[in-house]
Amino acid sequence: MPNHLFGQIQRYSCGIGITELLYGQAPWQVIVLFAVISQLGDVWFLFLLGGSLYIAGRHFPWCGVERRRGLFVFGLVLIYISLIGVLKNVFMLPRPPGATTSLTVPGLPILFSAVIAAITTAHGFGFPSGHALGTTLVWGGFALVLDRKSNHARFGVAGAVIFLVSLARLVLGVHYPVDVLAGIGIGILSLGILYRLTDDGTAPTRLLFLAVVIGFVGLVINPSVESVAALGGALGGWTVWRTVADLTSAHPADRREVTVGFAMLALAAGFVGGIYALRLSYIVTFLGAVVAVGTIVATPLLSEKLT
Repeated sequence: MPNHLFGQIQRYSCGIGITELLYGQAPWQVIVLFAVISQLGDVWFLFLLGGSLYIAGRHFPWCGVERRRGLFVFGLVLIYISLIGVLKNVFMLPRPPGATTSLTVPGLPILFSAVIAAITTAHGFGFPSGHALGTTLVWGGFALVLDRKSNHARFGVAGAVIFLVSLARLVLGVHYPVDVLAGIGIGILSLGILYRLTDDGTAPTRLLFLAVVIGFVGLVINPSVESVAALGGALGGWTVWRTVADLTSAHPADRREVTVGFAMLALAAGFVGGIYALRLSYIVTFLGAVVAVGTIVATPLLSEKLT
């Protein structure tokens, strides 16, 4: 079925005007609030969440896990980044009208206005919702690997975050309901398969390799800075983990080691953000992503040596 026909079906299914109703009725204060909430499912936050869980191990506040299972969650971030690029460029369905229109907040300084504009708008294709898919994968994976909390508590928190982030994308007017529902559905299905594939999150090597495969498919479908970075990051993580897996301890020895690890994570994440923001050449982007994600995967071993 041609993509334009898919687009017509999507428009018809959204004819009840849920997105327009939520977006049109919300005052700017509510829009800003939901824009902040949506950051719980943004790539940068999921990247730091997964990386922190992996590096901190049992020292992660309230819900530490063995590092291999932490790497499973971090690997889900890499899967998400690669997979959403493939899906959006296969369906190529548009966002709602006005998705790229910046919110105007009276009396706000220019710098803050730029930040507000960035987090309240969206560009590119809309189906499925990347925030809904990524939040479902990563927060759902987070809930799966935890063993210190009751099922009701951990899955309740994950479900609440998924709901709020998905609702936020509608309030912001950057997605149709079908976009977020598809993102959640694909996320749940993918998470179930990946969890079983990795022996309940204890064999992250398989997950990282799959991220490489999906990243390569994404690059073939649509060569871009995003797809190049996705493949580079996945390849860097997989390659380094194969080298350091047997040398990486299940948990950090002390909090000092964790502190050093967090510092390295912050530097690597800042490096990735800088590469993306500067829109450098494909080769620089690729190598930078390889080094940055590879460094994060090697961080537990490096921080142990440094302390």
